[in-house]
Amino acid sequence: MNNNKYTQFTNKLGKSLEKLNNTFSHIIFLCIGTEKIIGDSVGPIIGSNIKNLENEYIKVYGICGKNLDFSNAKNIIEKVYKKYSNPFIITIDAALSKEKRTGEIYIGEGFMKIGTALEKSITFYSNINIKCVVGKYNSLNQKENINILNNVVKERVYSLAEIVSQGIKIILENTNIYV
Repeated sequence: MNNNKYTQFTNKLGKSLEKLNNTFSHIIFLCIGTEKIIGDSVGPIIGSNIKNLENEYIKVYGICGKNLDFSNAKNIIEKVYKKYSNPFIITIDAALSKEKRTGEIYIGEGFMKIGTALEKSITFYSNINIKCVVGKYNSLNQKENINILNNVVKERVYSLAEIVSQGIKIILENTNIYV
């Protein structure tokens, strides 16, 4: 694991979680992707890695074998908003990017758009967005984007998933947020 990336990620995530307070009913992790495509599997791998953190306040959607992907995302997101009164949503997804460097992890806030690389999209609100850049986006060709996702180096995906998974675990445990 890259210690520098891990430290940067945990610092950013810790700062983002400072906004979390008792007004939120639950922390919901939406780990988007499918392990059928290696470049899109970072979300479900992370979901599987952090599933053991679940308790009455923390819920994880999207694990290996039970994916949260473009085909069911809308239904799952609607289910989350119906089931939880005021959830704090943390979305985790793989990304292709023209501008950002492959192998980087970005944390943002606000609206999240999934399916863009496949020329589809669902947009929804997320308190924290975690994007793991797995490859370079080709805006001209959907088939090329799928090819890029299919040919991502497995070690890159596993490394990114390990950094994010361990970062989430350590931040939640050290700050005693619903753990």
